Amino acid sequence: MPRYRRYRLAKLDISALGERPAAWTFTRDPVSGTEYTYRVVDTNFRTRNGWEFLVRVPKGPDDRIEVRPRAAPNLKAWVGLERRSITLTRARRAGYRGWYYCQVSLADPTSERTKDVVHGPERDSLPSWFDDLRSRIRLKKTVRATKAHDGDQLVVIARPDEHDVMIGVFFATKVWVLKERVSLQA
Repeated sequence: MPRYRRYRLAKLDISALGERPAAWTFTRDPVSGTEYTYRVVDTNFRTRNGWEFLVRVPKGPDDRIEVRPRAAPNLKAWVGLERRSITLTRARRAGYRGWYYCQVSLADPTSERTKDVVHGPERDSLPSWFDDLRSRIRLKKTVRATKAHDGDQLVVIARPDEHDVMIGVFFATKVWVLKERVSLQA
């Protein structure tokens, strides 16, 4: 397994900038709710480490929470990340009511695909910075019933008010993956 830089979620300095009522679209459907803005300084880096994030929490109980950067540092590896997001869906299984989950899908540094969905057997191949999330990683079938063949996909769980965890998941699956050019494909 390749050696990657040791990024830590604890080195993300996240500060709330405010919240406001907002409307946006998700898969072309209108959604309304509250938009929270956060300033994030990734102290894993000495320079080019200032970010601004939006966390969009819908009013509807079945709508998805969306996490996306509004502004990213000027670095070639992160070009276009402002157009990327992660979404969190309400968990449905007993024991996970009140939780949301996000699919663990790594950004593709080769740009051949948009993402690399991670499955259960690949859990130990994840970069070391996922150790900070290990207690929150589950198989999808654990948190939600599924009729499709995606029950063995890995997901990360968070409470709806744990915006810092959600932003950390974005860094773990997109930002640091693109910087280190991580690929689980053999």
